[in-house]
Amino acid sequence: VAPAAAAFAIGIRTFVDHLILAFFVLCGLTRLARFNVTVAVLPKDKSGKSKYFEGTPIPTTLSIACFMAYWVSQGWIHDSLPFGIAAKDSIFEFHPAVLLFALSGCLMVSKTLKIPKP
Repeated sequence: VAPAAAAFAIGIRTFVDHLILAFFVLCGLTRLARFNVTVAVLPKDKSGKSKYFEGTPIPTTLSIACFMAYWVSQGWIHDSLPFGIAAKDSIFEFHPAVLLFALSGCLMVSKTLKIPKP
């Protein structure tokens, strides 16, 4: 939830932005719920730990937080967000930067993406 709240705070606030940020949060919840349900059936190594993550782990959203921290350090907030605004002055107006959240959400819930655990 924290990256979505930070995105809202820096100016990602159109109706479509809200839908995409809500999608991101719901993907995170789904990811955590699926992990709790499937952890028992995932292949394990000799120590009993799962061999891989299904989908990207929740902490990978730190990368989005790092992007936003950089944007804030450069003063790129509100009207000067990177990539501007798409479909300006329409009901479909959104900040293309929010697509990072959509991509991250999709990667979190991916069943086919298997990331080896260190």
